[in-house]
Amino acid sequence: MINEALRNRPELRALQFDRDASFESLRAEKALKKPSVSAVWNAGVVPFRDKLLGSRYNAAGLTITIPIFNGRLFKAREAEAEYKARASDEQLKDLENRIVRDVRVAWLNADNAYQRIELGAQLLNRARESLSLAQQRYRMGLSSIVELTQALLSVTLAEIETANARFEYLLQRSALNYQTGQLR
Repeated sequence: MINEALRNRPELRALQFDRDASFESLRAEKALKKPSVSAVWNAGVVPFRDKLLGSRYNAAGLTITIPIFNGRLFKAREAEAEYKARASDEQLKDLENRIVRDVRVAWLNADNAYQRIELGAQLLNRARESLSLAQQRYRMGLSSIVELTQALLSVTLAEIETANARFEYLLQRSALNYQTGQLR
């Protein structure tokens, strides 16, 4: 379930994309310190010209940029990008840990609610047995109507508890489905 949650949770995917983007930004900032070379070529026709000049022209240019005197701007930008990349990586790890914790807690809550269903069923069986005994005692004249009414109340309370346990299980199961990313 934890692996499923780590694959399916949309907020985790968003943070993964943010982290990837910040590492790409760091890579780009590191590349700024390297020299760059660019070339340009241009050709064309001159419709209005002096007769001494030709009607066609060609031009080429080459630019080499070596970043050495920029007041350590590129170094500062690289450091900033590195800190942002580290921060986004830590945020991602923090969210992964919270998701793992939330899935485990949701699973334990669902398991606990499931066990309460069985407990509620046992309680209902005991209350029905008690009611049966109280009815027999009342018919034989060995107990009062108060004892019979108490047994009926116990059965009603046990039925309510069983219904609440089933509802709680369904609620906790839905919470677990949300934590694992099955509900969106």
